[in-house]
Amino acid sequence: MESKEEYITIRKSEYEFLINTIKVLQQEVLMLRDRVKELEGMLSKTSNNSHKPPSSDGYKKGIKNSREKSDKKQGAQLGHEGKTLEPTDKIDYIVEHKLIGKCECGKDLEQLPIKSLHRRQVFDLPEKLIEVTEHQIETKQCVCGKIHEADCEVKGITQYGLRIKALAVYLNQYQLVPYERVQELINDCFGVSISDWVLDKSNQNCYAELEQTEEIIKKSLIKSKVIHNDETGLRCNKKLQWVHVSSTDTYTHFGIQEKRGSIGMDAIGILPEFKGNSVHDRFSAYDKYGCEHSFCNAHLLRELKYVHEELAKKWASEMSGVMVEANELKKQNGLNEITIQEIETKYSRVIHAGMEEEPYTPIQNGKRGKKPKPKSRLLFEAFRDKRTEILKFIHNKDVPFDNNLAERDIRMVKLKQKISGCFRTQHGAIVFCRIRSYISTIRKQKYAVLYALEQALLGKPIVLS
Repeated sequence: MESKEEYITIRKSEYEFLINTIKVLQQEVLMLRDRVKELEGMLSKTSNNSHKPPSSDGYKKGIKNSREKSDKKQGAQLGHEGKTLEPTDKIDYIVEHKLIGKCECGKDLEQLPIKSLHRRQVFDLPEKLIEVTEHQIETKQCVCGKIHEADCEVKGITQYGLRIKALAVYLNQYQLVPYERVQELINDCFGVSISDWVLDKSNQNCYAELEQTEEIIKKSLIKSKVIHNDETGLRCNKKLQWVHVSSTDTYTHFGIQEKRGSIGMDAIGILPEFKGNSVHDRFSAYDKYGCEHSFCNAHLLRELKYVHEELAKKWASEMSGVMVEANELKKQNGLNEITIQEIETKYSRVIHAGMEEEPYTPIQNGKRGKKPKPKSRLLFEAFRDKRTEILKFIHNKDVPFDNNLAERDIRMVKLKQKISGCFRTQHGAIVFCRIRSYISTIRKQKYAVLYALEQALLGKPIVLS
């Protein structure tokens, strides 16, 4: 026989308390689920699907990169011009190899005329890599008793020459070799000891001579149609500061500031006067400036990859396809009124579909205000609201798809930090940024770095085109 259901009688106030408690617990469960999902997403982020640097990946290989496999074989392709060591007419020494002895017929080989002469050249370093020049300054005394001395630009009893100082700056500022290892290299190769003072003085002199050159670089960037901008953290004077880079195919400027945002950018002085198109990574501080803006779509593709693979959002995969197709058309010069309109139409379809996949209703989150928007929703809103900045590259032939130029330029700053750790003084970081701006610019303009540094130390920096 079935037992009768037992009922518990409680007061109305107790019932309402239980109902409210259940509702609160349900909200907390939903919040915790979202938080767990967010934390799991953070763990799955790598340099391939987010803004995180490759150095943070460790041994993670979970998500493949965005590159599509091509049909090309590894190595040099057909038609590639190889580089090999070619003979030269600038010969320092000639070693003659004479034919001696006799032929099997008994004829003396030395008496025979030369039929042909084969040339084989060996390129090597000279045994002695340093030369010492002694300046002998005449002094004479006139019959009147006055002593006269010949003019000479060398003031010290002994000193290092221009080339060795330029080499020290080259190794430290361009190749990023720390002082101690520069000293070891110069001692091993040249047999001379060079002090920290000489190294530092060489950098200081180069920095001082490049003051006007830095202004030329900044003015050239301001006049450019398109510039690339980025920033990265750098430890300096025991605190985190920020190196800002602005660059084109022919100019690069680095500047270090205590602030990452517009305060630092204003102090550098390029963006406040720039009227062209600025390519950047959606950092909100750039929005302050009245120039045109376009976004780095390589960053956006990585974020779309994360949203699709980790959060299972279909719109992200479709949008990624649209962006990749547009980039391929740009590379193949296939952009015209028809193809641009097709891309715009596909973009609109993805946005329309994403509206249904990314619903968002603001929910009060206790005393702390509204519940934050999901990562996928924030990315979707960026594509919805910043369409002009994202698709600028298909409407303007001068605007690139990504911001890789600035990222390549600023990568050297991170490498400097990895090798040396930090800058102990603010002035040392400023010296590095100015000299590095000059080096990066002359490399882009196809000058030899060592020669350019020699000219700078002479007080005659290369006039940049």
